[in-house]
Amino acid sequence: MRINHTHGGNINEVAKRYGLKPEEIIDFSASINPLGMSKRARKAVVEGVDSMLHYPEQFAEGLTSEAARFYGVPNDCLIAGNGSTELIYLVPRAFKPKKALIINPTFSEYKNALKIAGCGIDYFLMLEEDGFRLRVDPLMRVLKGRYDILYICNPGNPTGTLIPKSDILEIVDKALNHDTLCIVDEAFMDFAEEESVKREAVESSNLILLRSLTKFFGIPGLRIGFAIGNKERMGEMMVYKEPWSVNALGSIAAIEGLGDTEYIEESRRYVAEERDHLFSALKEIQGLKPFPSSANYILLKIKRDWVDADTLAATLAKEGVLIRSCSSFDGLGNRFFRVAVRNREENERLVKLLTVS
Repeated sequence: MRINHTHGGNINEVAKRYGLKPEEIIDFSASINPLGMSKRARKAVVEGVDSMLHYPEQFAEGLTSEAARFYGVPNDCLIAGNGSTELIYLVPRAFKPKKALIINPTFSEYKNALKIAGCGIDYFLMLEEDGFRLRVDPLMRVLKGRYDILYICNPGNPTGTLIPKSDILEIVDKALNHDTLCIVDEAFMDFAEEESVKREAVESSNLILLRSLTKFFGIPGLRIGFAIGNKERMGEMMVYKEPWSVNALGSIAAIEGLGDTEYIEESRRYVAEERDHLFSALKEIQGLKPFPSSANYILLKIKRDWVDADTLAATLAKEGVLIRSCSSFDGLGNRFFRVAVRNREENERLVKLLTVS
């Protein structure tokens, strides 16, 4: 079996290929908070470097307690992992689904994790003509009695579209009648927190929520994520959970970041402001169509005949600017690419390059 792990953020590989220094590259391919990590978290990591001399907590008990406080859920309704990707792979091991439905276009690791577990997969495609918005009634007609597990990414990656909380809860409620477990990946929900279903997850028997600190908290190299669900579901997952998967410095950074209210509020304000500015500038570029986003990235379609996303990505990489071609996403293809929201100067450089490319 061949598993394809195609993602953004490959700075070192691109630097080597084009003879650049990693620090010369502006990475729009990975959607990381443009403010970087919390200063409190950075200070705590530096001061806590000697924690590497000891084993971390077996199941990140300290981090679990702080994350439960932050999300407003009981401790035994949350599991900490080595990024949400570890938990994506844990879900099919724990629940052993035979048939899954994935809402596309979306993050490829759901498919990869299910394939490794030997699960059959079907897809429900969100359409460009609908603005990549999920239509609940057609989804429920497809889902009806056929699937053990359903995967939804909200906001969508790479589309940036937000499914209203009311729609998610309607899907979960109706899926319960079909004995379908719903996995809702809220990796980018920090930018639209009011639409999260984290508190509802602890009361539901068929909803598991995934959260990530990688993007919003700017710590992709430390790999911290969480699963949230009712006590029984989390207990089933813990049977298959490896010990020591969360490292000591990751726990330190996450605990301090979650407690840094000023950083959290500033990040939300800054990203919203820069996203709106970048979206407006991209709309003015002839031959490109940006799609509205509720996350810290924007999906674009190329309407020019002479260039595709892979070619455009290669052209910009030579200039030290990385974008994420979406040619590998099911349901998109080589006319689409995604760009992260970065700081004003970097965003304006991207717009300038896209204007002349």
